Amino acid sequence: MSSTVTINSLLVNGNHMDIISNNIANASTIGFKSSSPCFYNIADHSLYSHNTFGSGVGISSILQNFNNGTLIETGGNLDLGITKDGFFRILDSLGHVYYARNGQFFLDKDKNIINAQGMYLTGINTPFLDYDQPISKLEPINLKHADILQAKPTSKIILAATLNRHANPIQNENNSHENLSNEENYQTHIFILNKQGKSEKINISFNPSDKNTWIVKIKSNDSSIDSKNNNFQINFNNDGQLTSNANFKINTKDPKYDENLSLDLTGTIEDINIPSSAINFSHNGYPKGILKTFDVLPNGKIHATYSNQQVKNIGQIFLSKFINPEKLQ
Repeated sequence: MSSTVTINSLLVNGNHMDIISNNIANASTIGFKSSSPCFYNIADHSLYSHNTFGSGVGISSILQNFNNGTLIETGGNLDLGITKDGFFRILDSLGHVYYARNGQFFLDKDKNIINAQGMYLTGINTPFLDYDQPISKLEPINLKHADILQAKPTSKIILAATLNRHANPIQNENNSHENLSNEENYQTHIFILNKQGKSEKINISFNPSDKNTWIVKIKSNDSSIDSKNNNFQINFNNDGQLTSNANFKINTKDPKYDENLSLDLTGTIEDINIPSSAINFSHNGYPKGILKTFDVLPNGKIHATYSNQQVKNIGQIFLSKFINPEKLQ
């Protein structure tokens, strides 16, 4: 009996030392999870004396430690770390699925995100989508589709202005209903992009016509957008808040402009003491851009920055979670 206990103890101790040695050897391995053995007692039962004797211990299973390790800042935009539960889902060249906590990834010559073994990181490729889409099928993430951001013609002009309430309307010489003010009105302009990617100057003016009432006029330098067909009335209450519609479709007779070109005056106010000025002035068009850099956000989204200063979501990494990760082989 004593020899059996001794042999079992030596075997278990040897296995335990192997586990400890493996933990030490991989202490610096990125993504490595240490292991620990689960012991159980070995007991013998005598059929003659009906006594139970201890015969040593055995190892029933080996558990990995999935607690969070220490994250180290590397400066690499594809050196990723997992702070909670989850695994990166990766594929080999044959399409076999593997799961790993090692977050060291690279770009190969085809712009695939791969690990040191050449396995492909999976997720979704979202070409310039600004909204969350349902996950239907995870695929190898490839950034080649995001090298070029095509130009987008302007479809919306956004202008939030402060208009001075003391501006006095002056009647036109032709006695029309349209009123103007000389120095008191507010005029500004913005350069937008047409469908050919060329810059176009759009002039916008605000003319007081009555108490708390202004006429907005829009025109272009080449008269393809004329103020006659682009007069809009806006109204304010006594507190200076806009009470009329803030969105207007701009009528243009030239197909070079986006057919849905509009003006959004949300946030425009009327004030007594502040001179007329623009609070916010922008448009949603942009020229063609080249991918300069990209970053992976904490939620797994991949944001790309382009040479035209645009930032777009071009993909997303998803983690796989398991109820009992210790059973992964």
